[in-house]
Amino acid sequence: MYDFLARFYKRLEPRGLDSMWSCYARPIIRNSRAAAAFKARKENILCVDAGCGTGGLSRELAGYFDVIGIDISSEMLDEASRDRSGGNIIWVQQDISKMNIGKRKAAAVFAVTDVLNHLLLKSKLDAFFRRAYAALESGGYLFFDVITEGISLYYSEDRCAFEDFDWGSFFWTCRYTKNDQKLVYDVSCFEKCEGTEDIYKRTDDTVTERIWPVNVIRESVENAGFRNVQISDSIAYSDFLKDDRQNKTDRLYFVCEKP
Repeated sequence: MYDFLARFYKRLEPRGLDSMWSCYARPIIRNSRAAAAFKARKENILCVDAGCGTGGLSRELAGYFDVIGIDISSEMLDEASRDRSGGNIIWVQQDISKMNIGKRKAAAVFAVTDVLNHLLLKSKLDAFFRRAYAALESGGYLFFDVITEGISLYYSEDRCAFEDFDWGSFFWTCRYTKNDQKLVYDVSCFEKCEGTEDIYKRTDDTVTERIWPVNVIRESVENAGFRNVQISDSIAYSDFLKDDRQNKTDRLYFVCEKP
């Protein structure tokens, strides 16, 4: 799905979100019971970046922790591994709904920037939460975000969004169908051919995301075993929401603890 986008993904993903997640989560991780267990064993703290894409968050975290970056796309992982600026990162190609990090437990699992919206089946969503729970040390945390139905307010059938870069242009339209809760993006990339000024290569693709209602997510998370589930519309200010505000934002952030 993201194979042809891999080369451009770092430029297209939400700006600053990886850095915000890292800054927000690091003190929570360091003060967790899981971190205390790592310290008692004289081990480096381990974090898992599930659906790591081109590795932006993995590299942010690797300045402080050991990191495993997991993605289903080999093209995304190829791009991630080309950037050597991170610390101790292991890149693994896996379906996150079948995630298995071996015997070593993690202090935190992340699934950020729409990762869980790309799980289109409820069975896959449930499986990911169970796998994340199994991967965590007791007292560890699951951090993730999802886009909400509010994102559809930014798009209409006749609106085309675009961004221009030095290498070309990127265009996309979006269709939201409420009955199946799916966002379908039709994307076109015009990439300047090397050695030319006015010849471009066009590549088209379709990306589908599913909008998961908050009650469905909470039930799935809690059925997996997580407790102390907190929901926020901002990881910058930890503004945890009341239920009547959860439909008024286009992105929600979750923090869940393994007992």
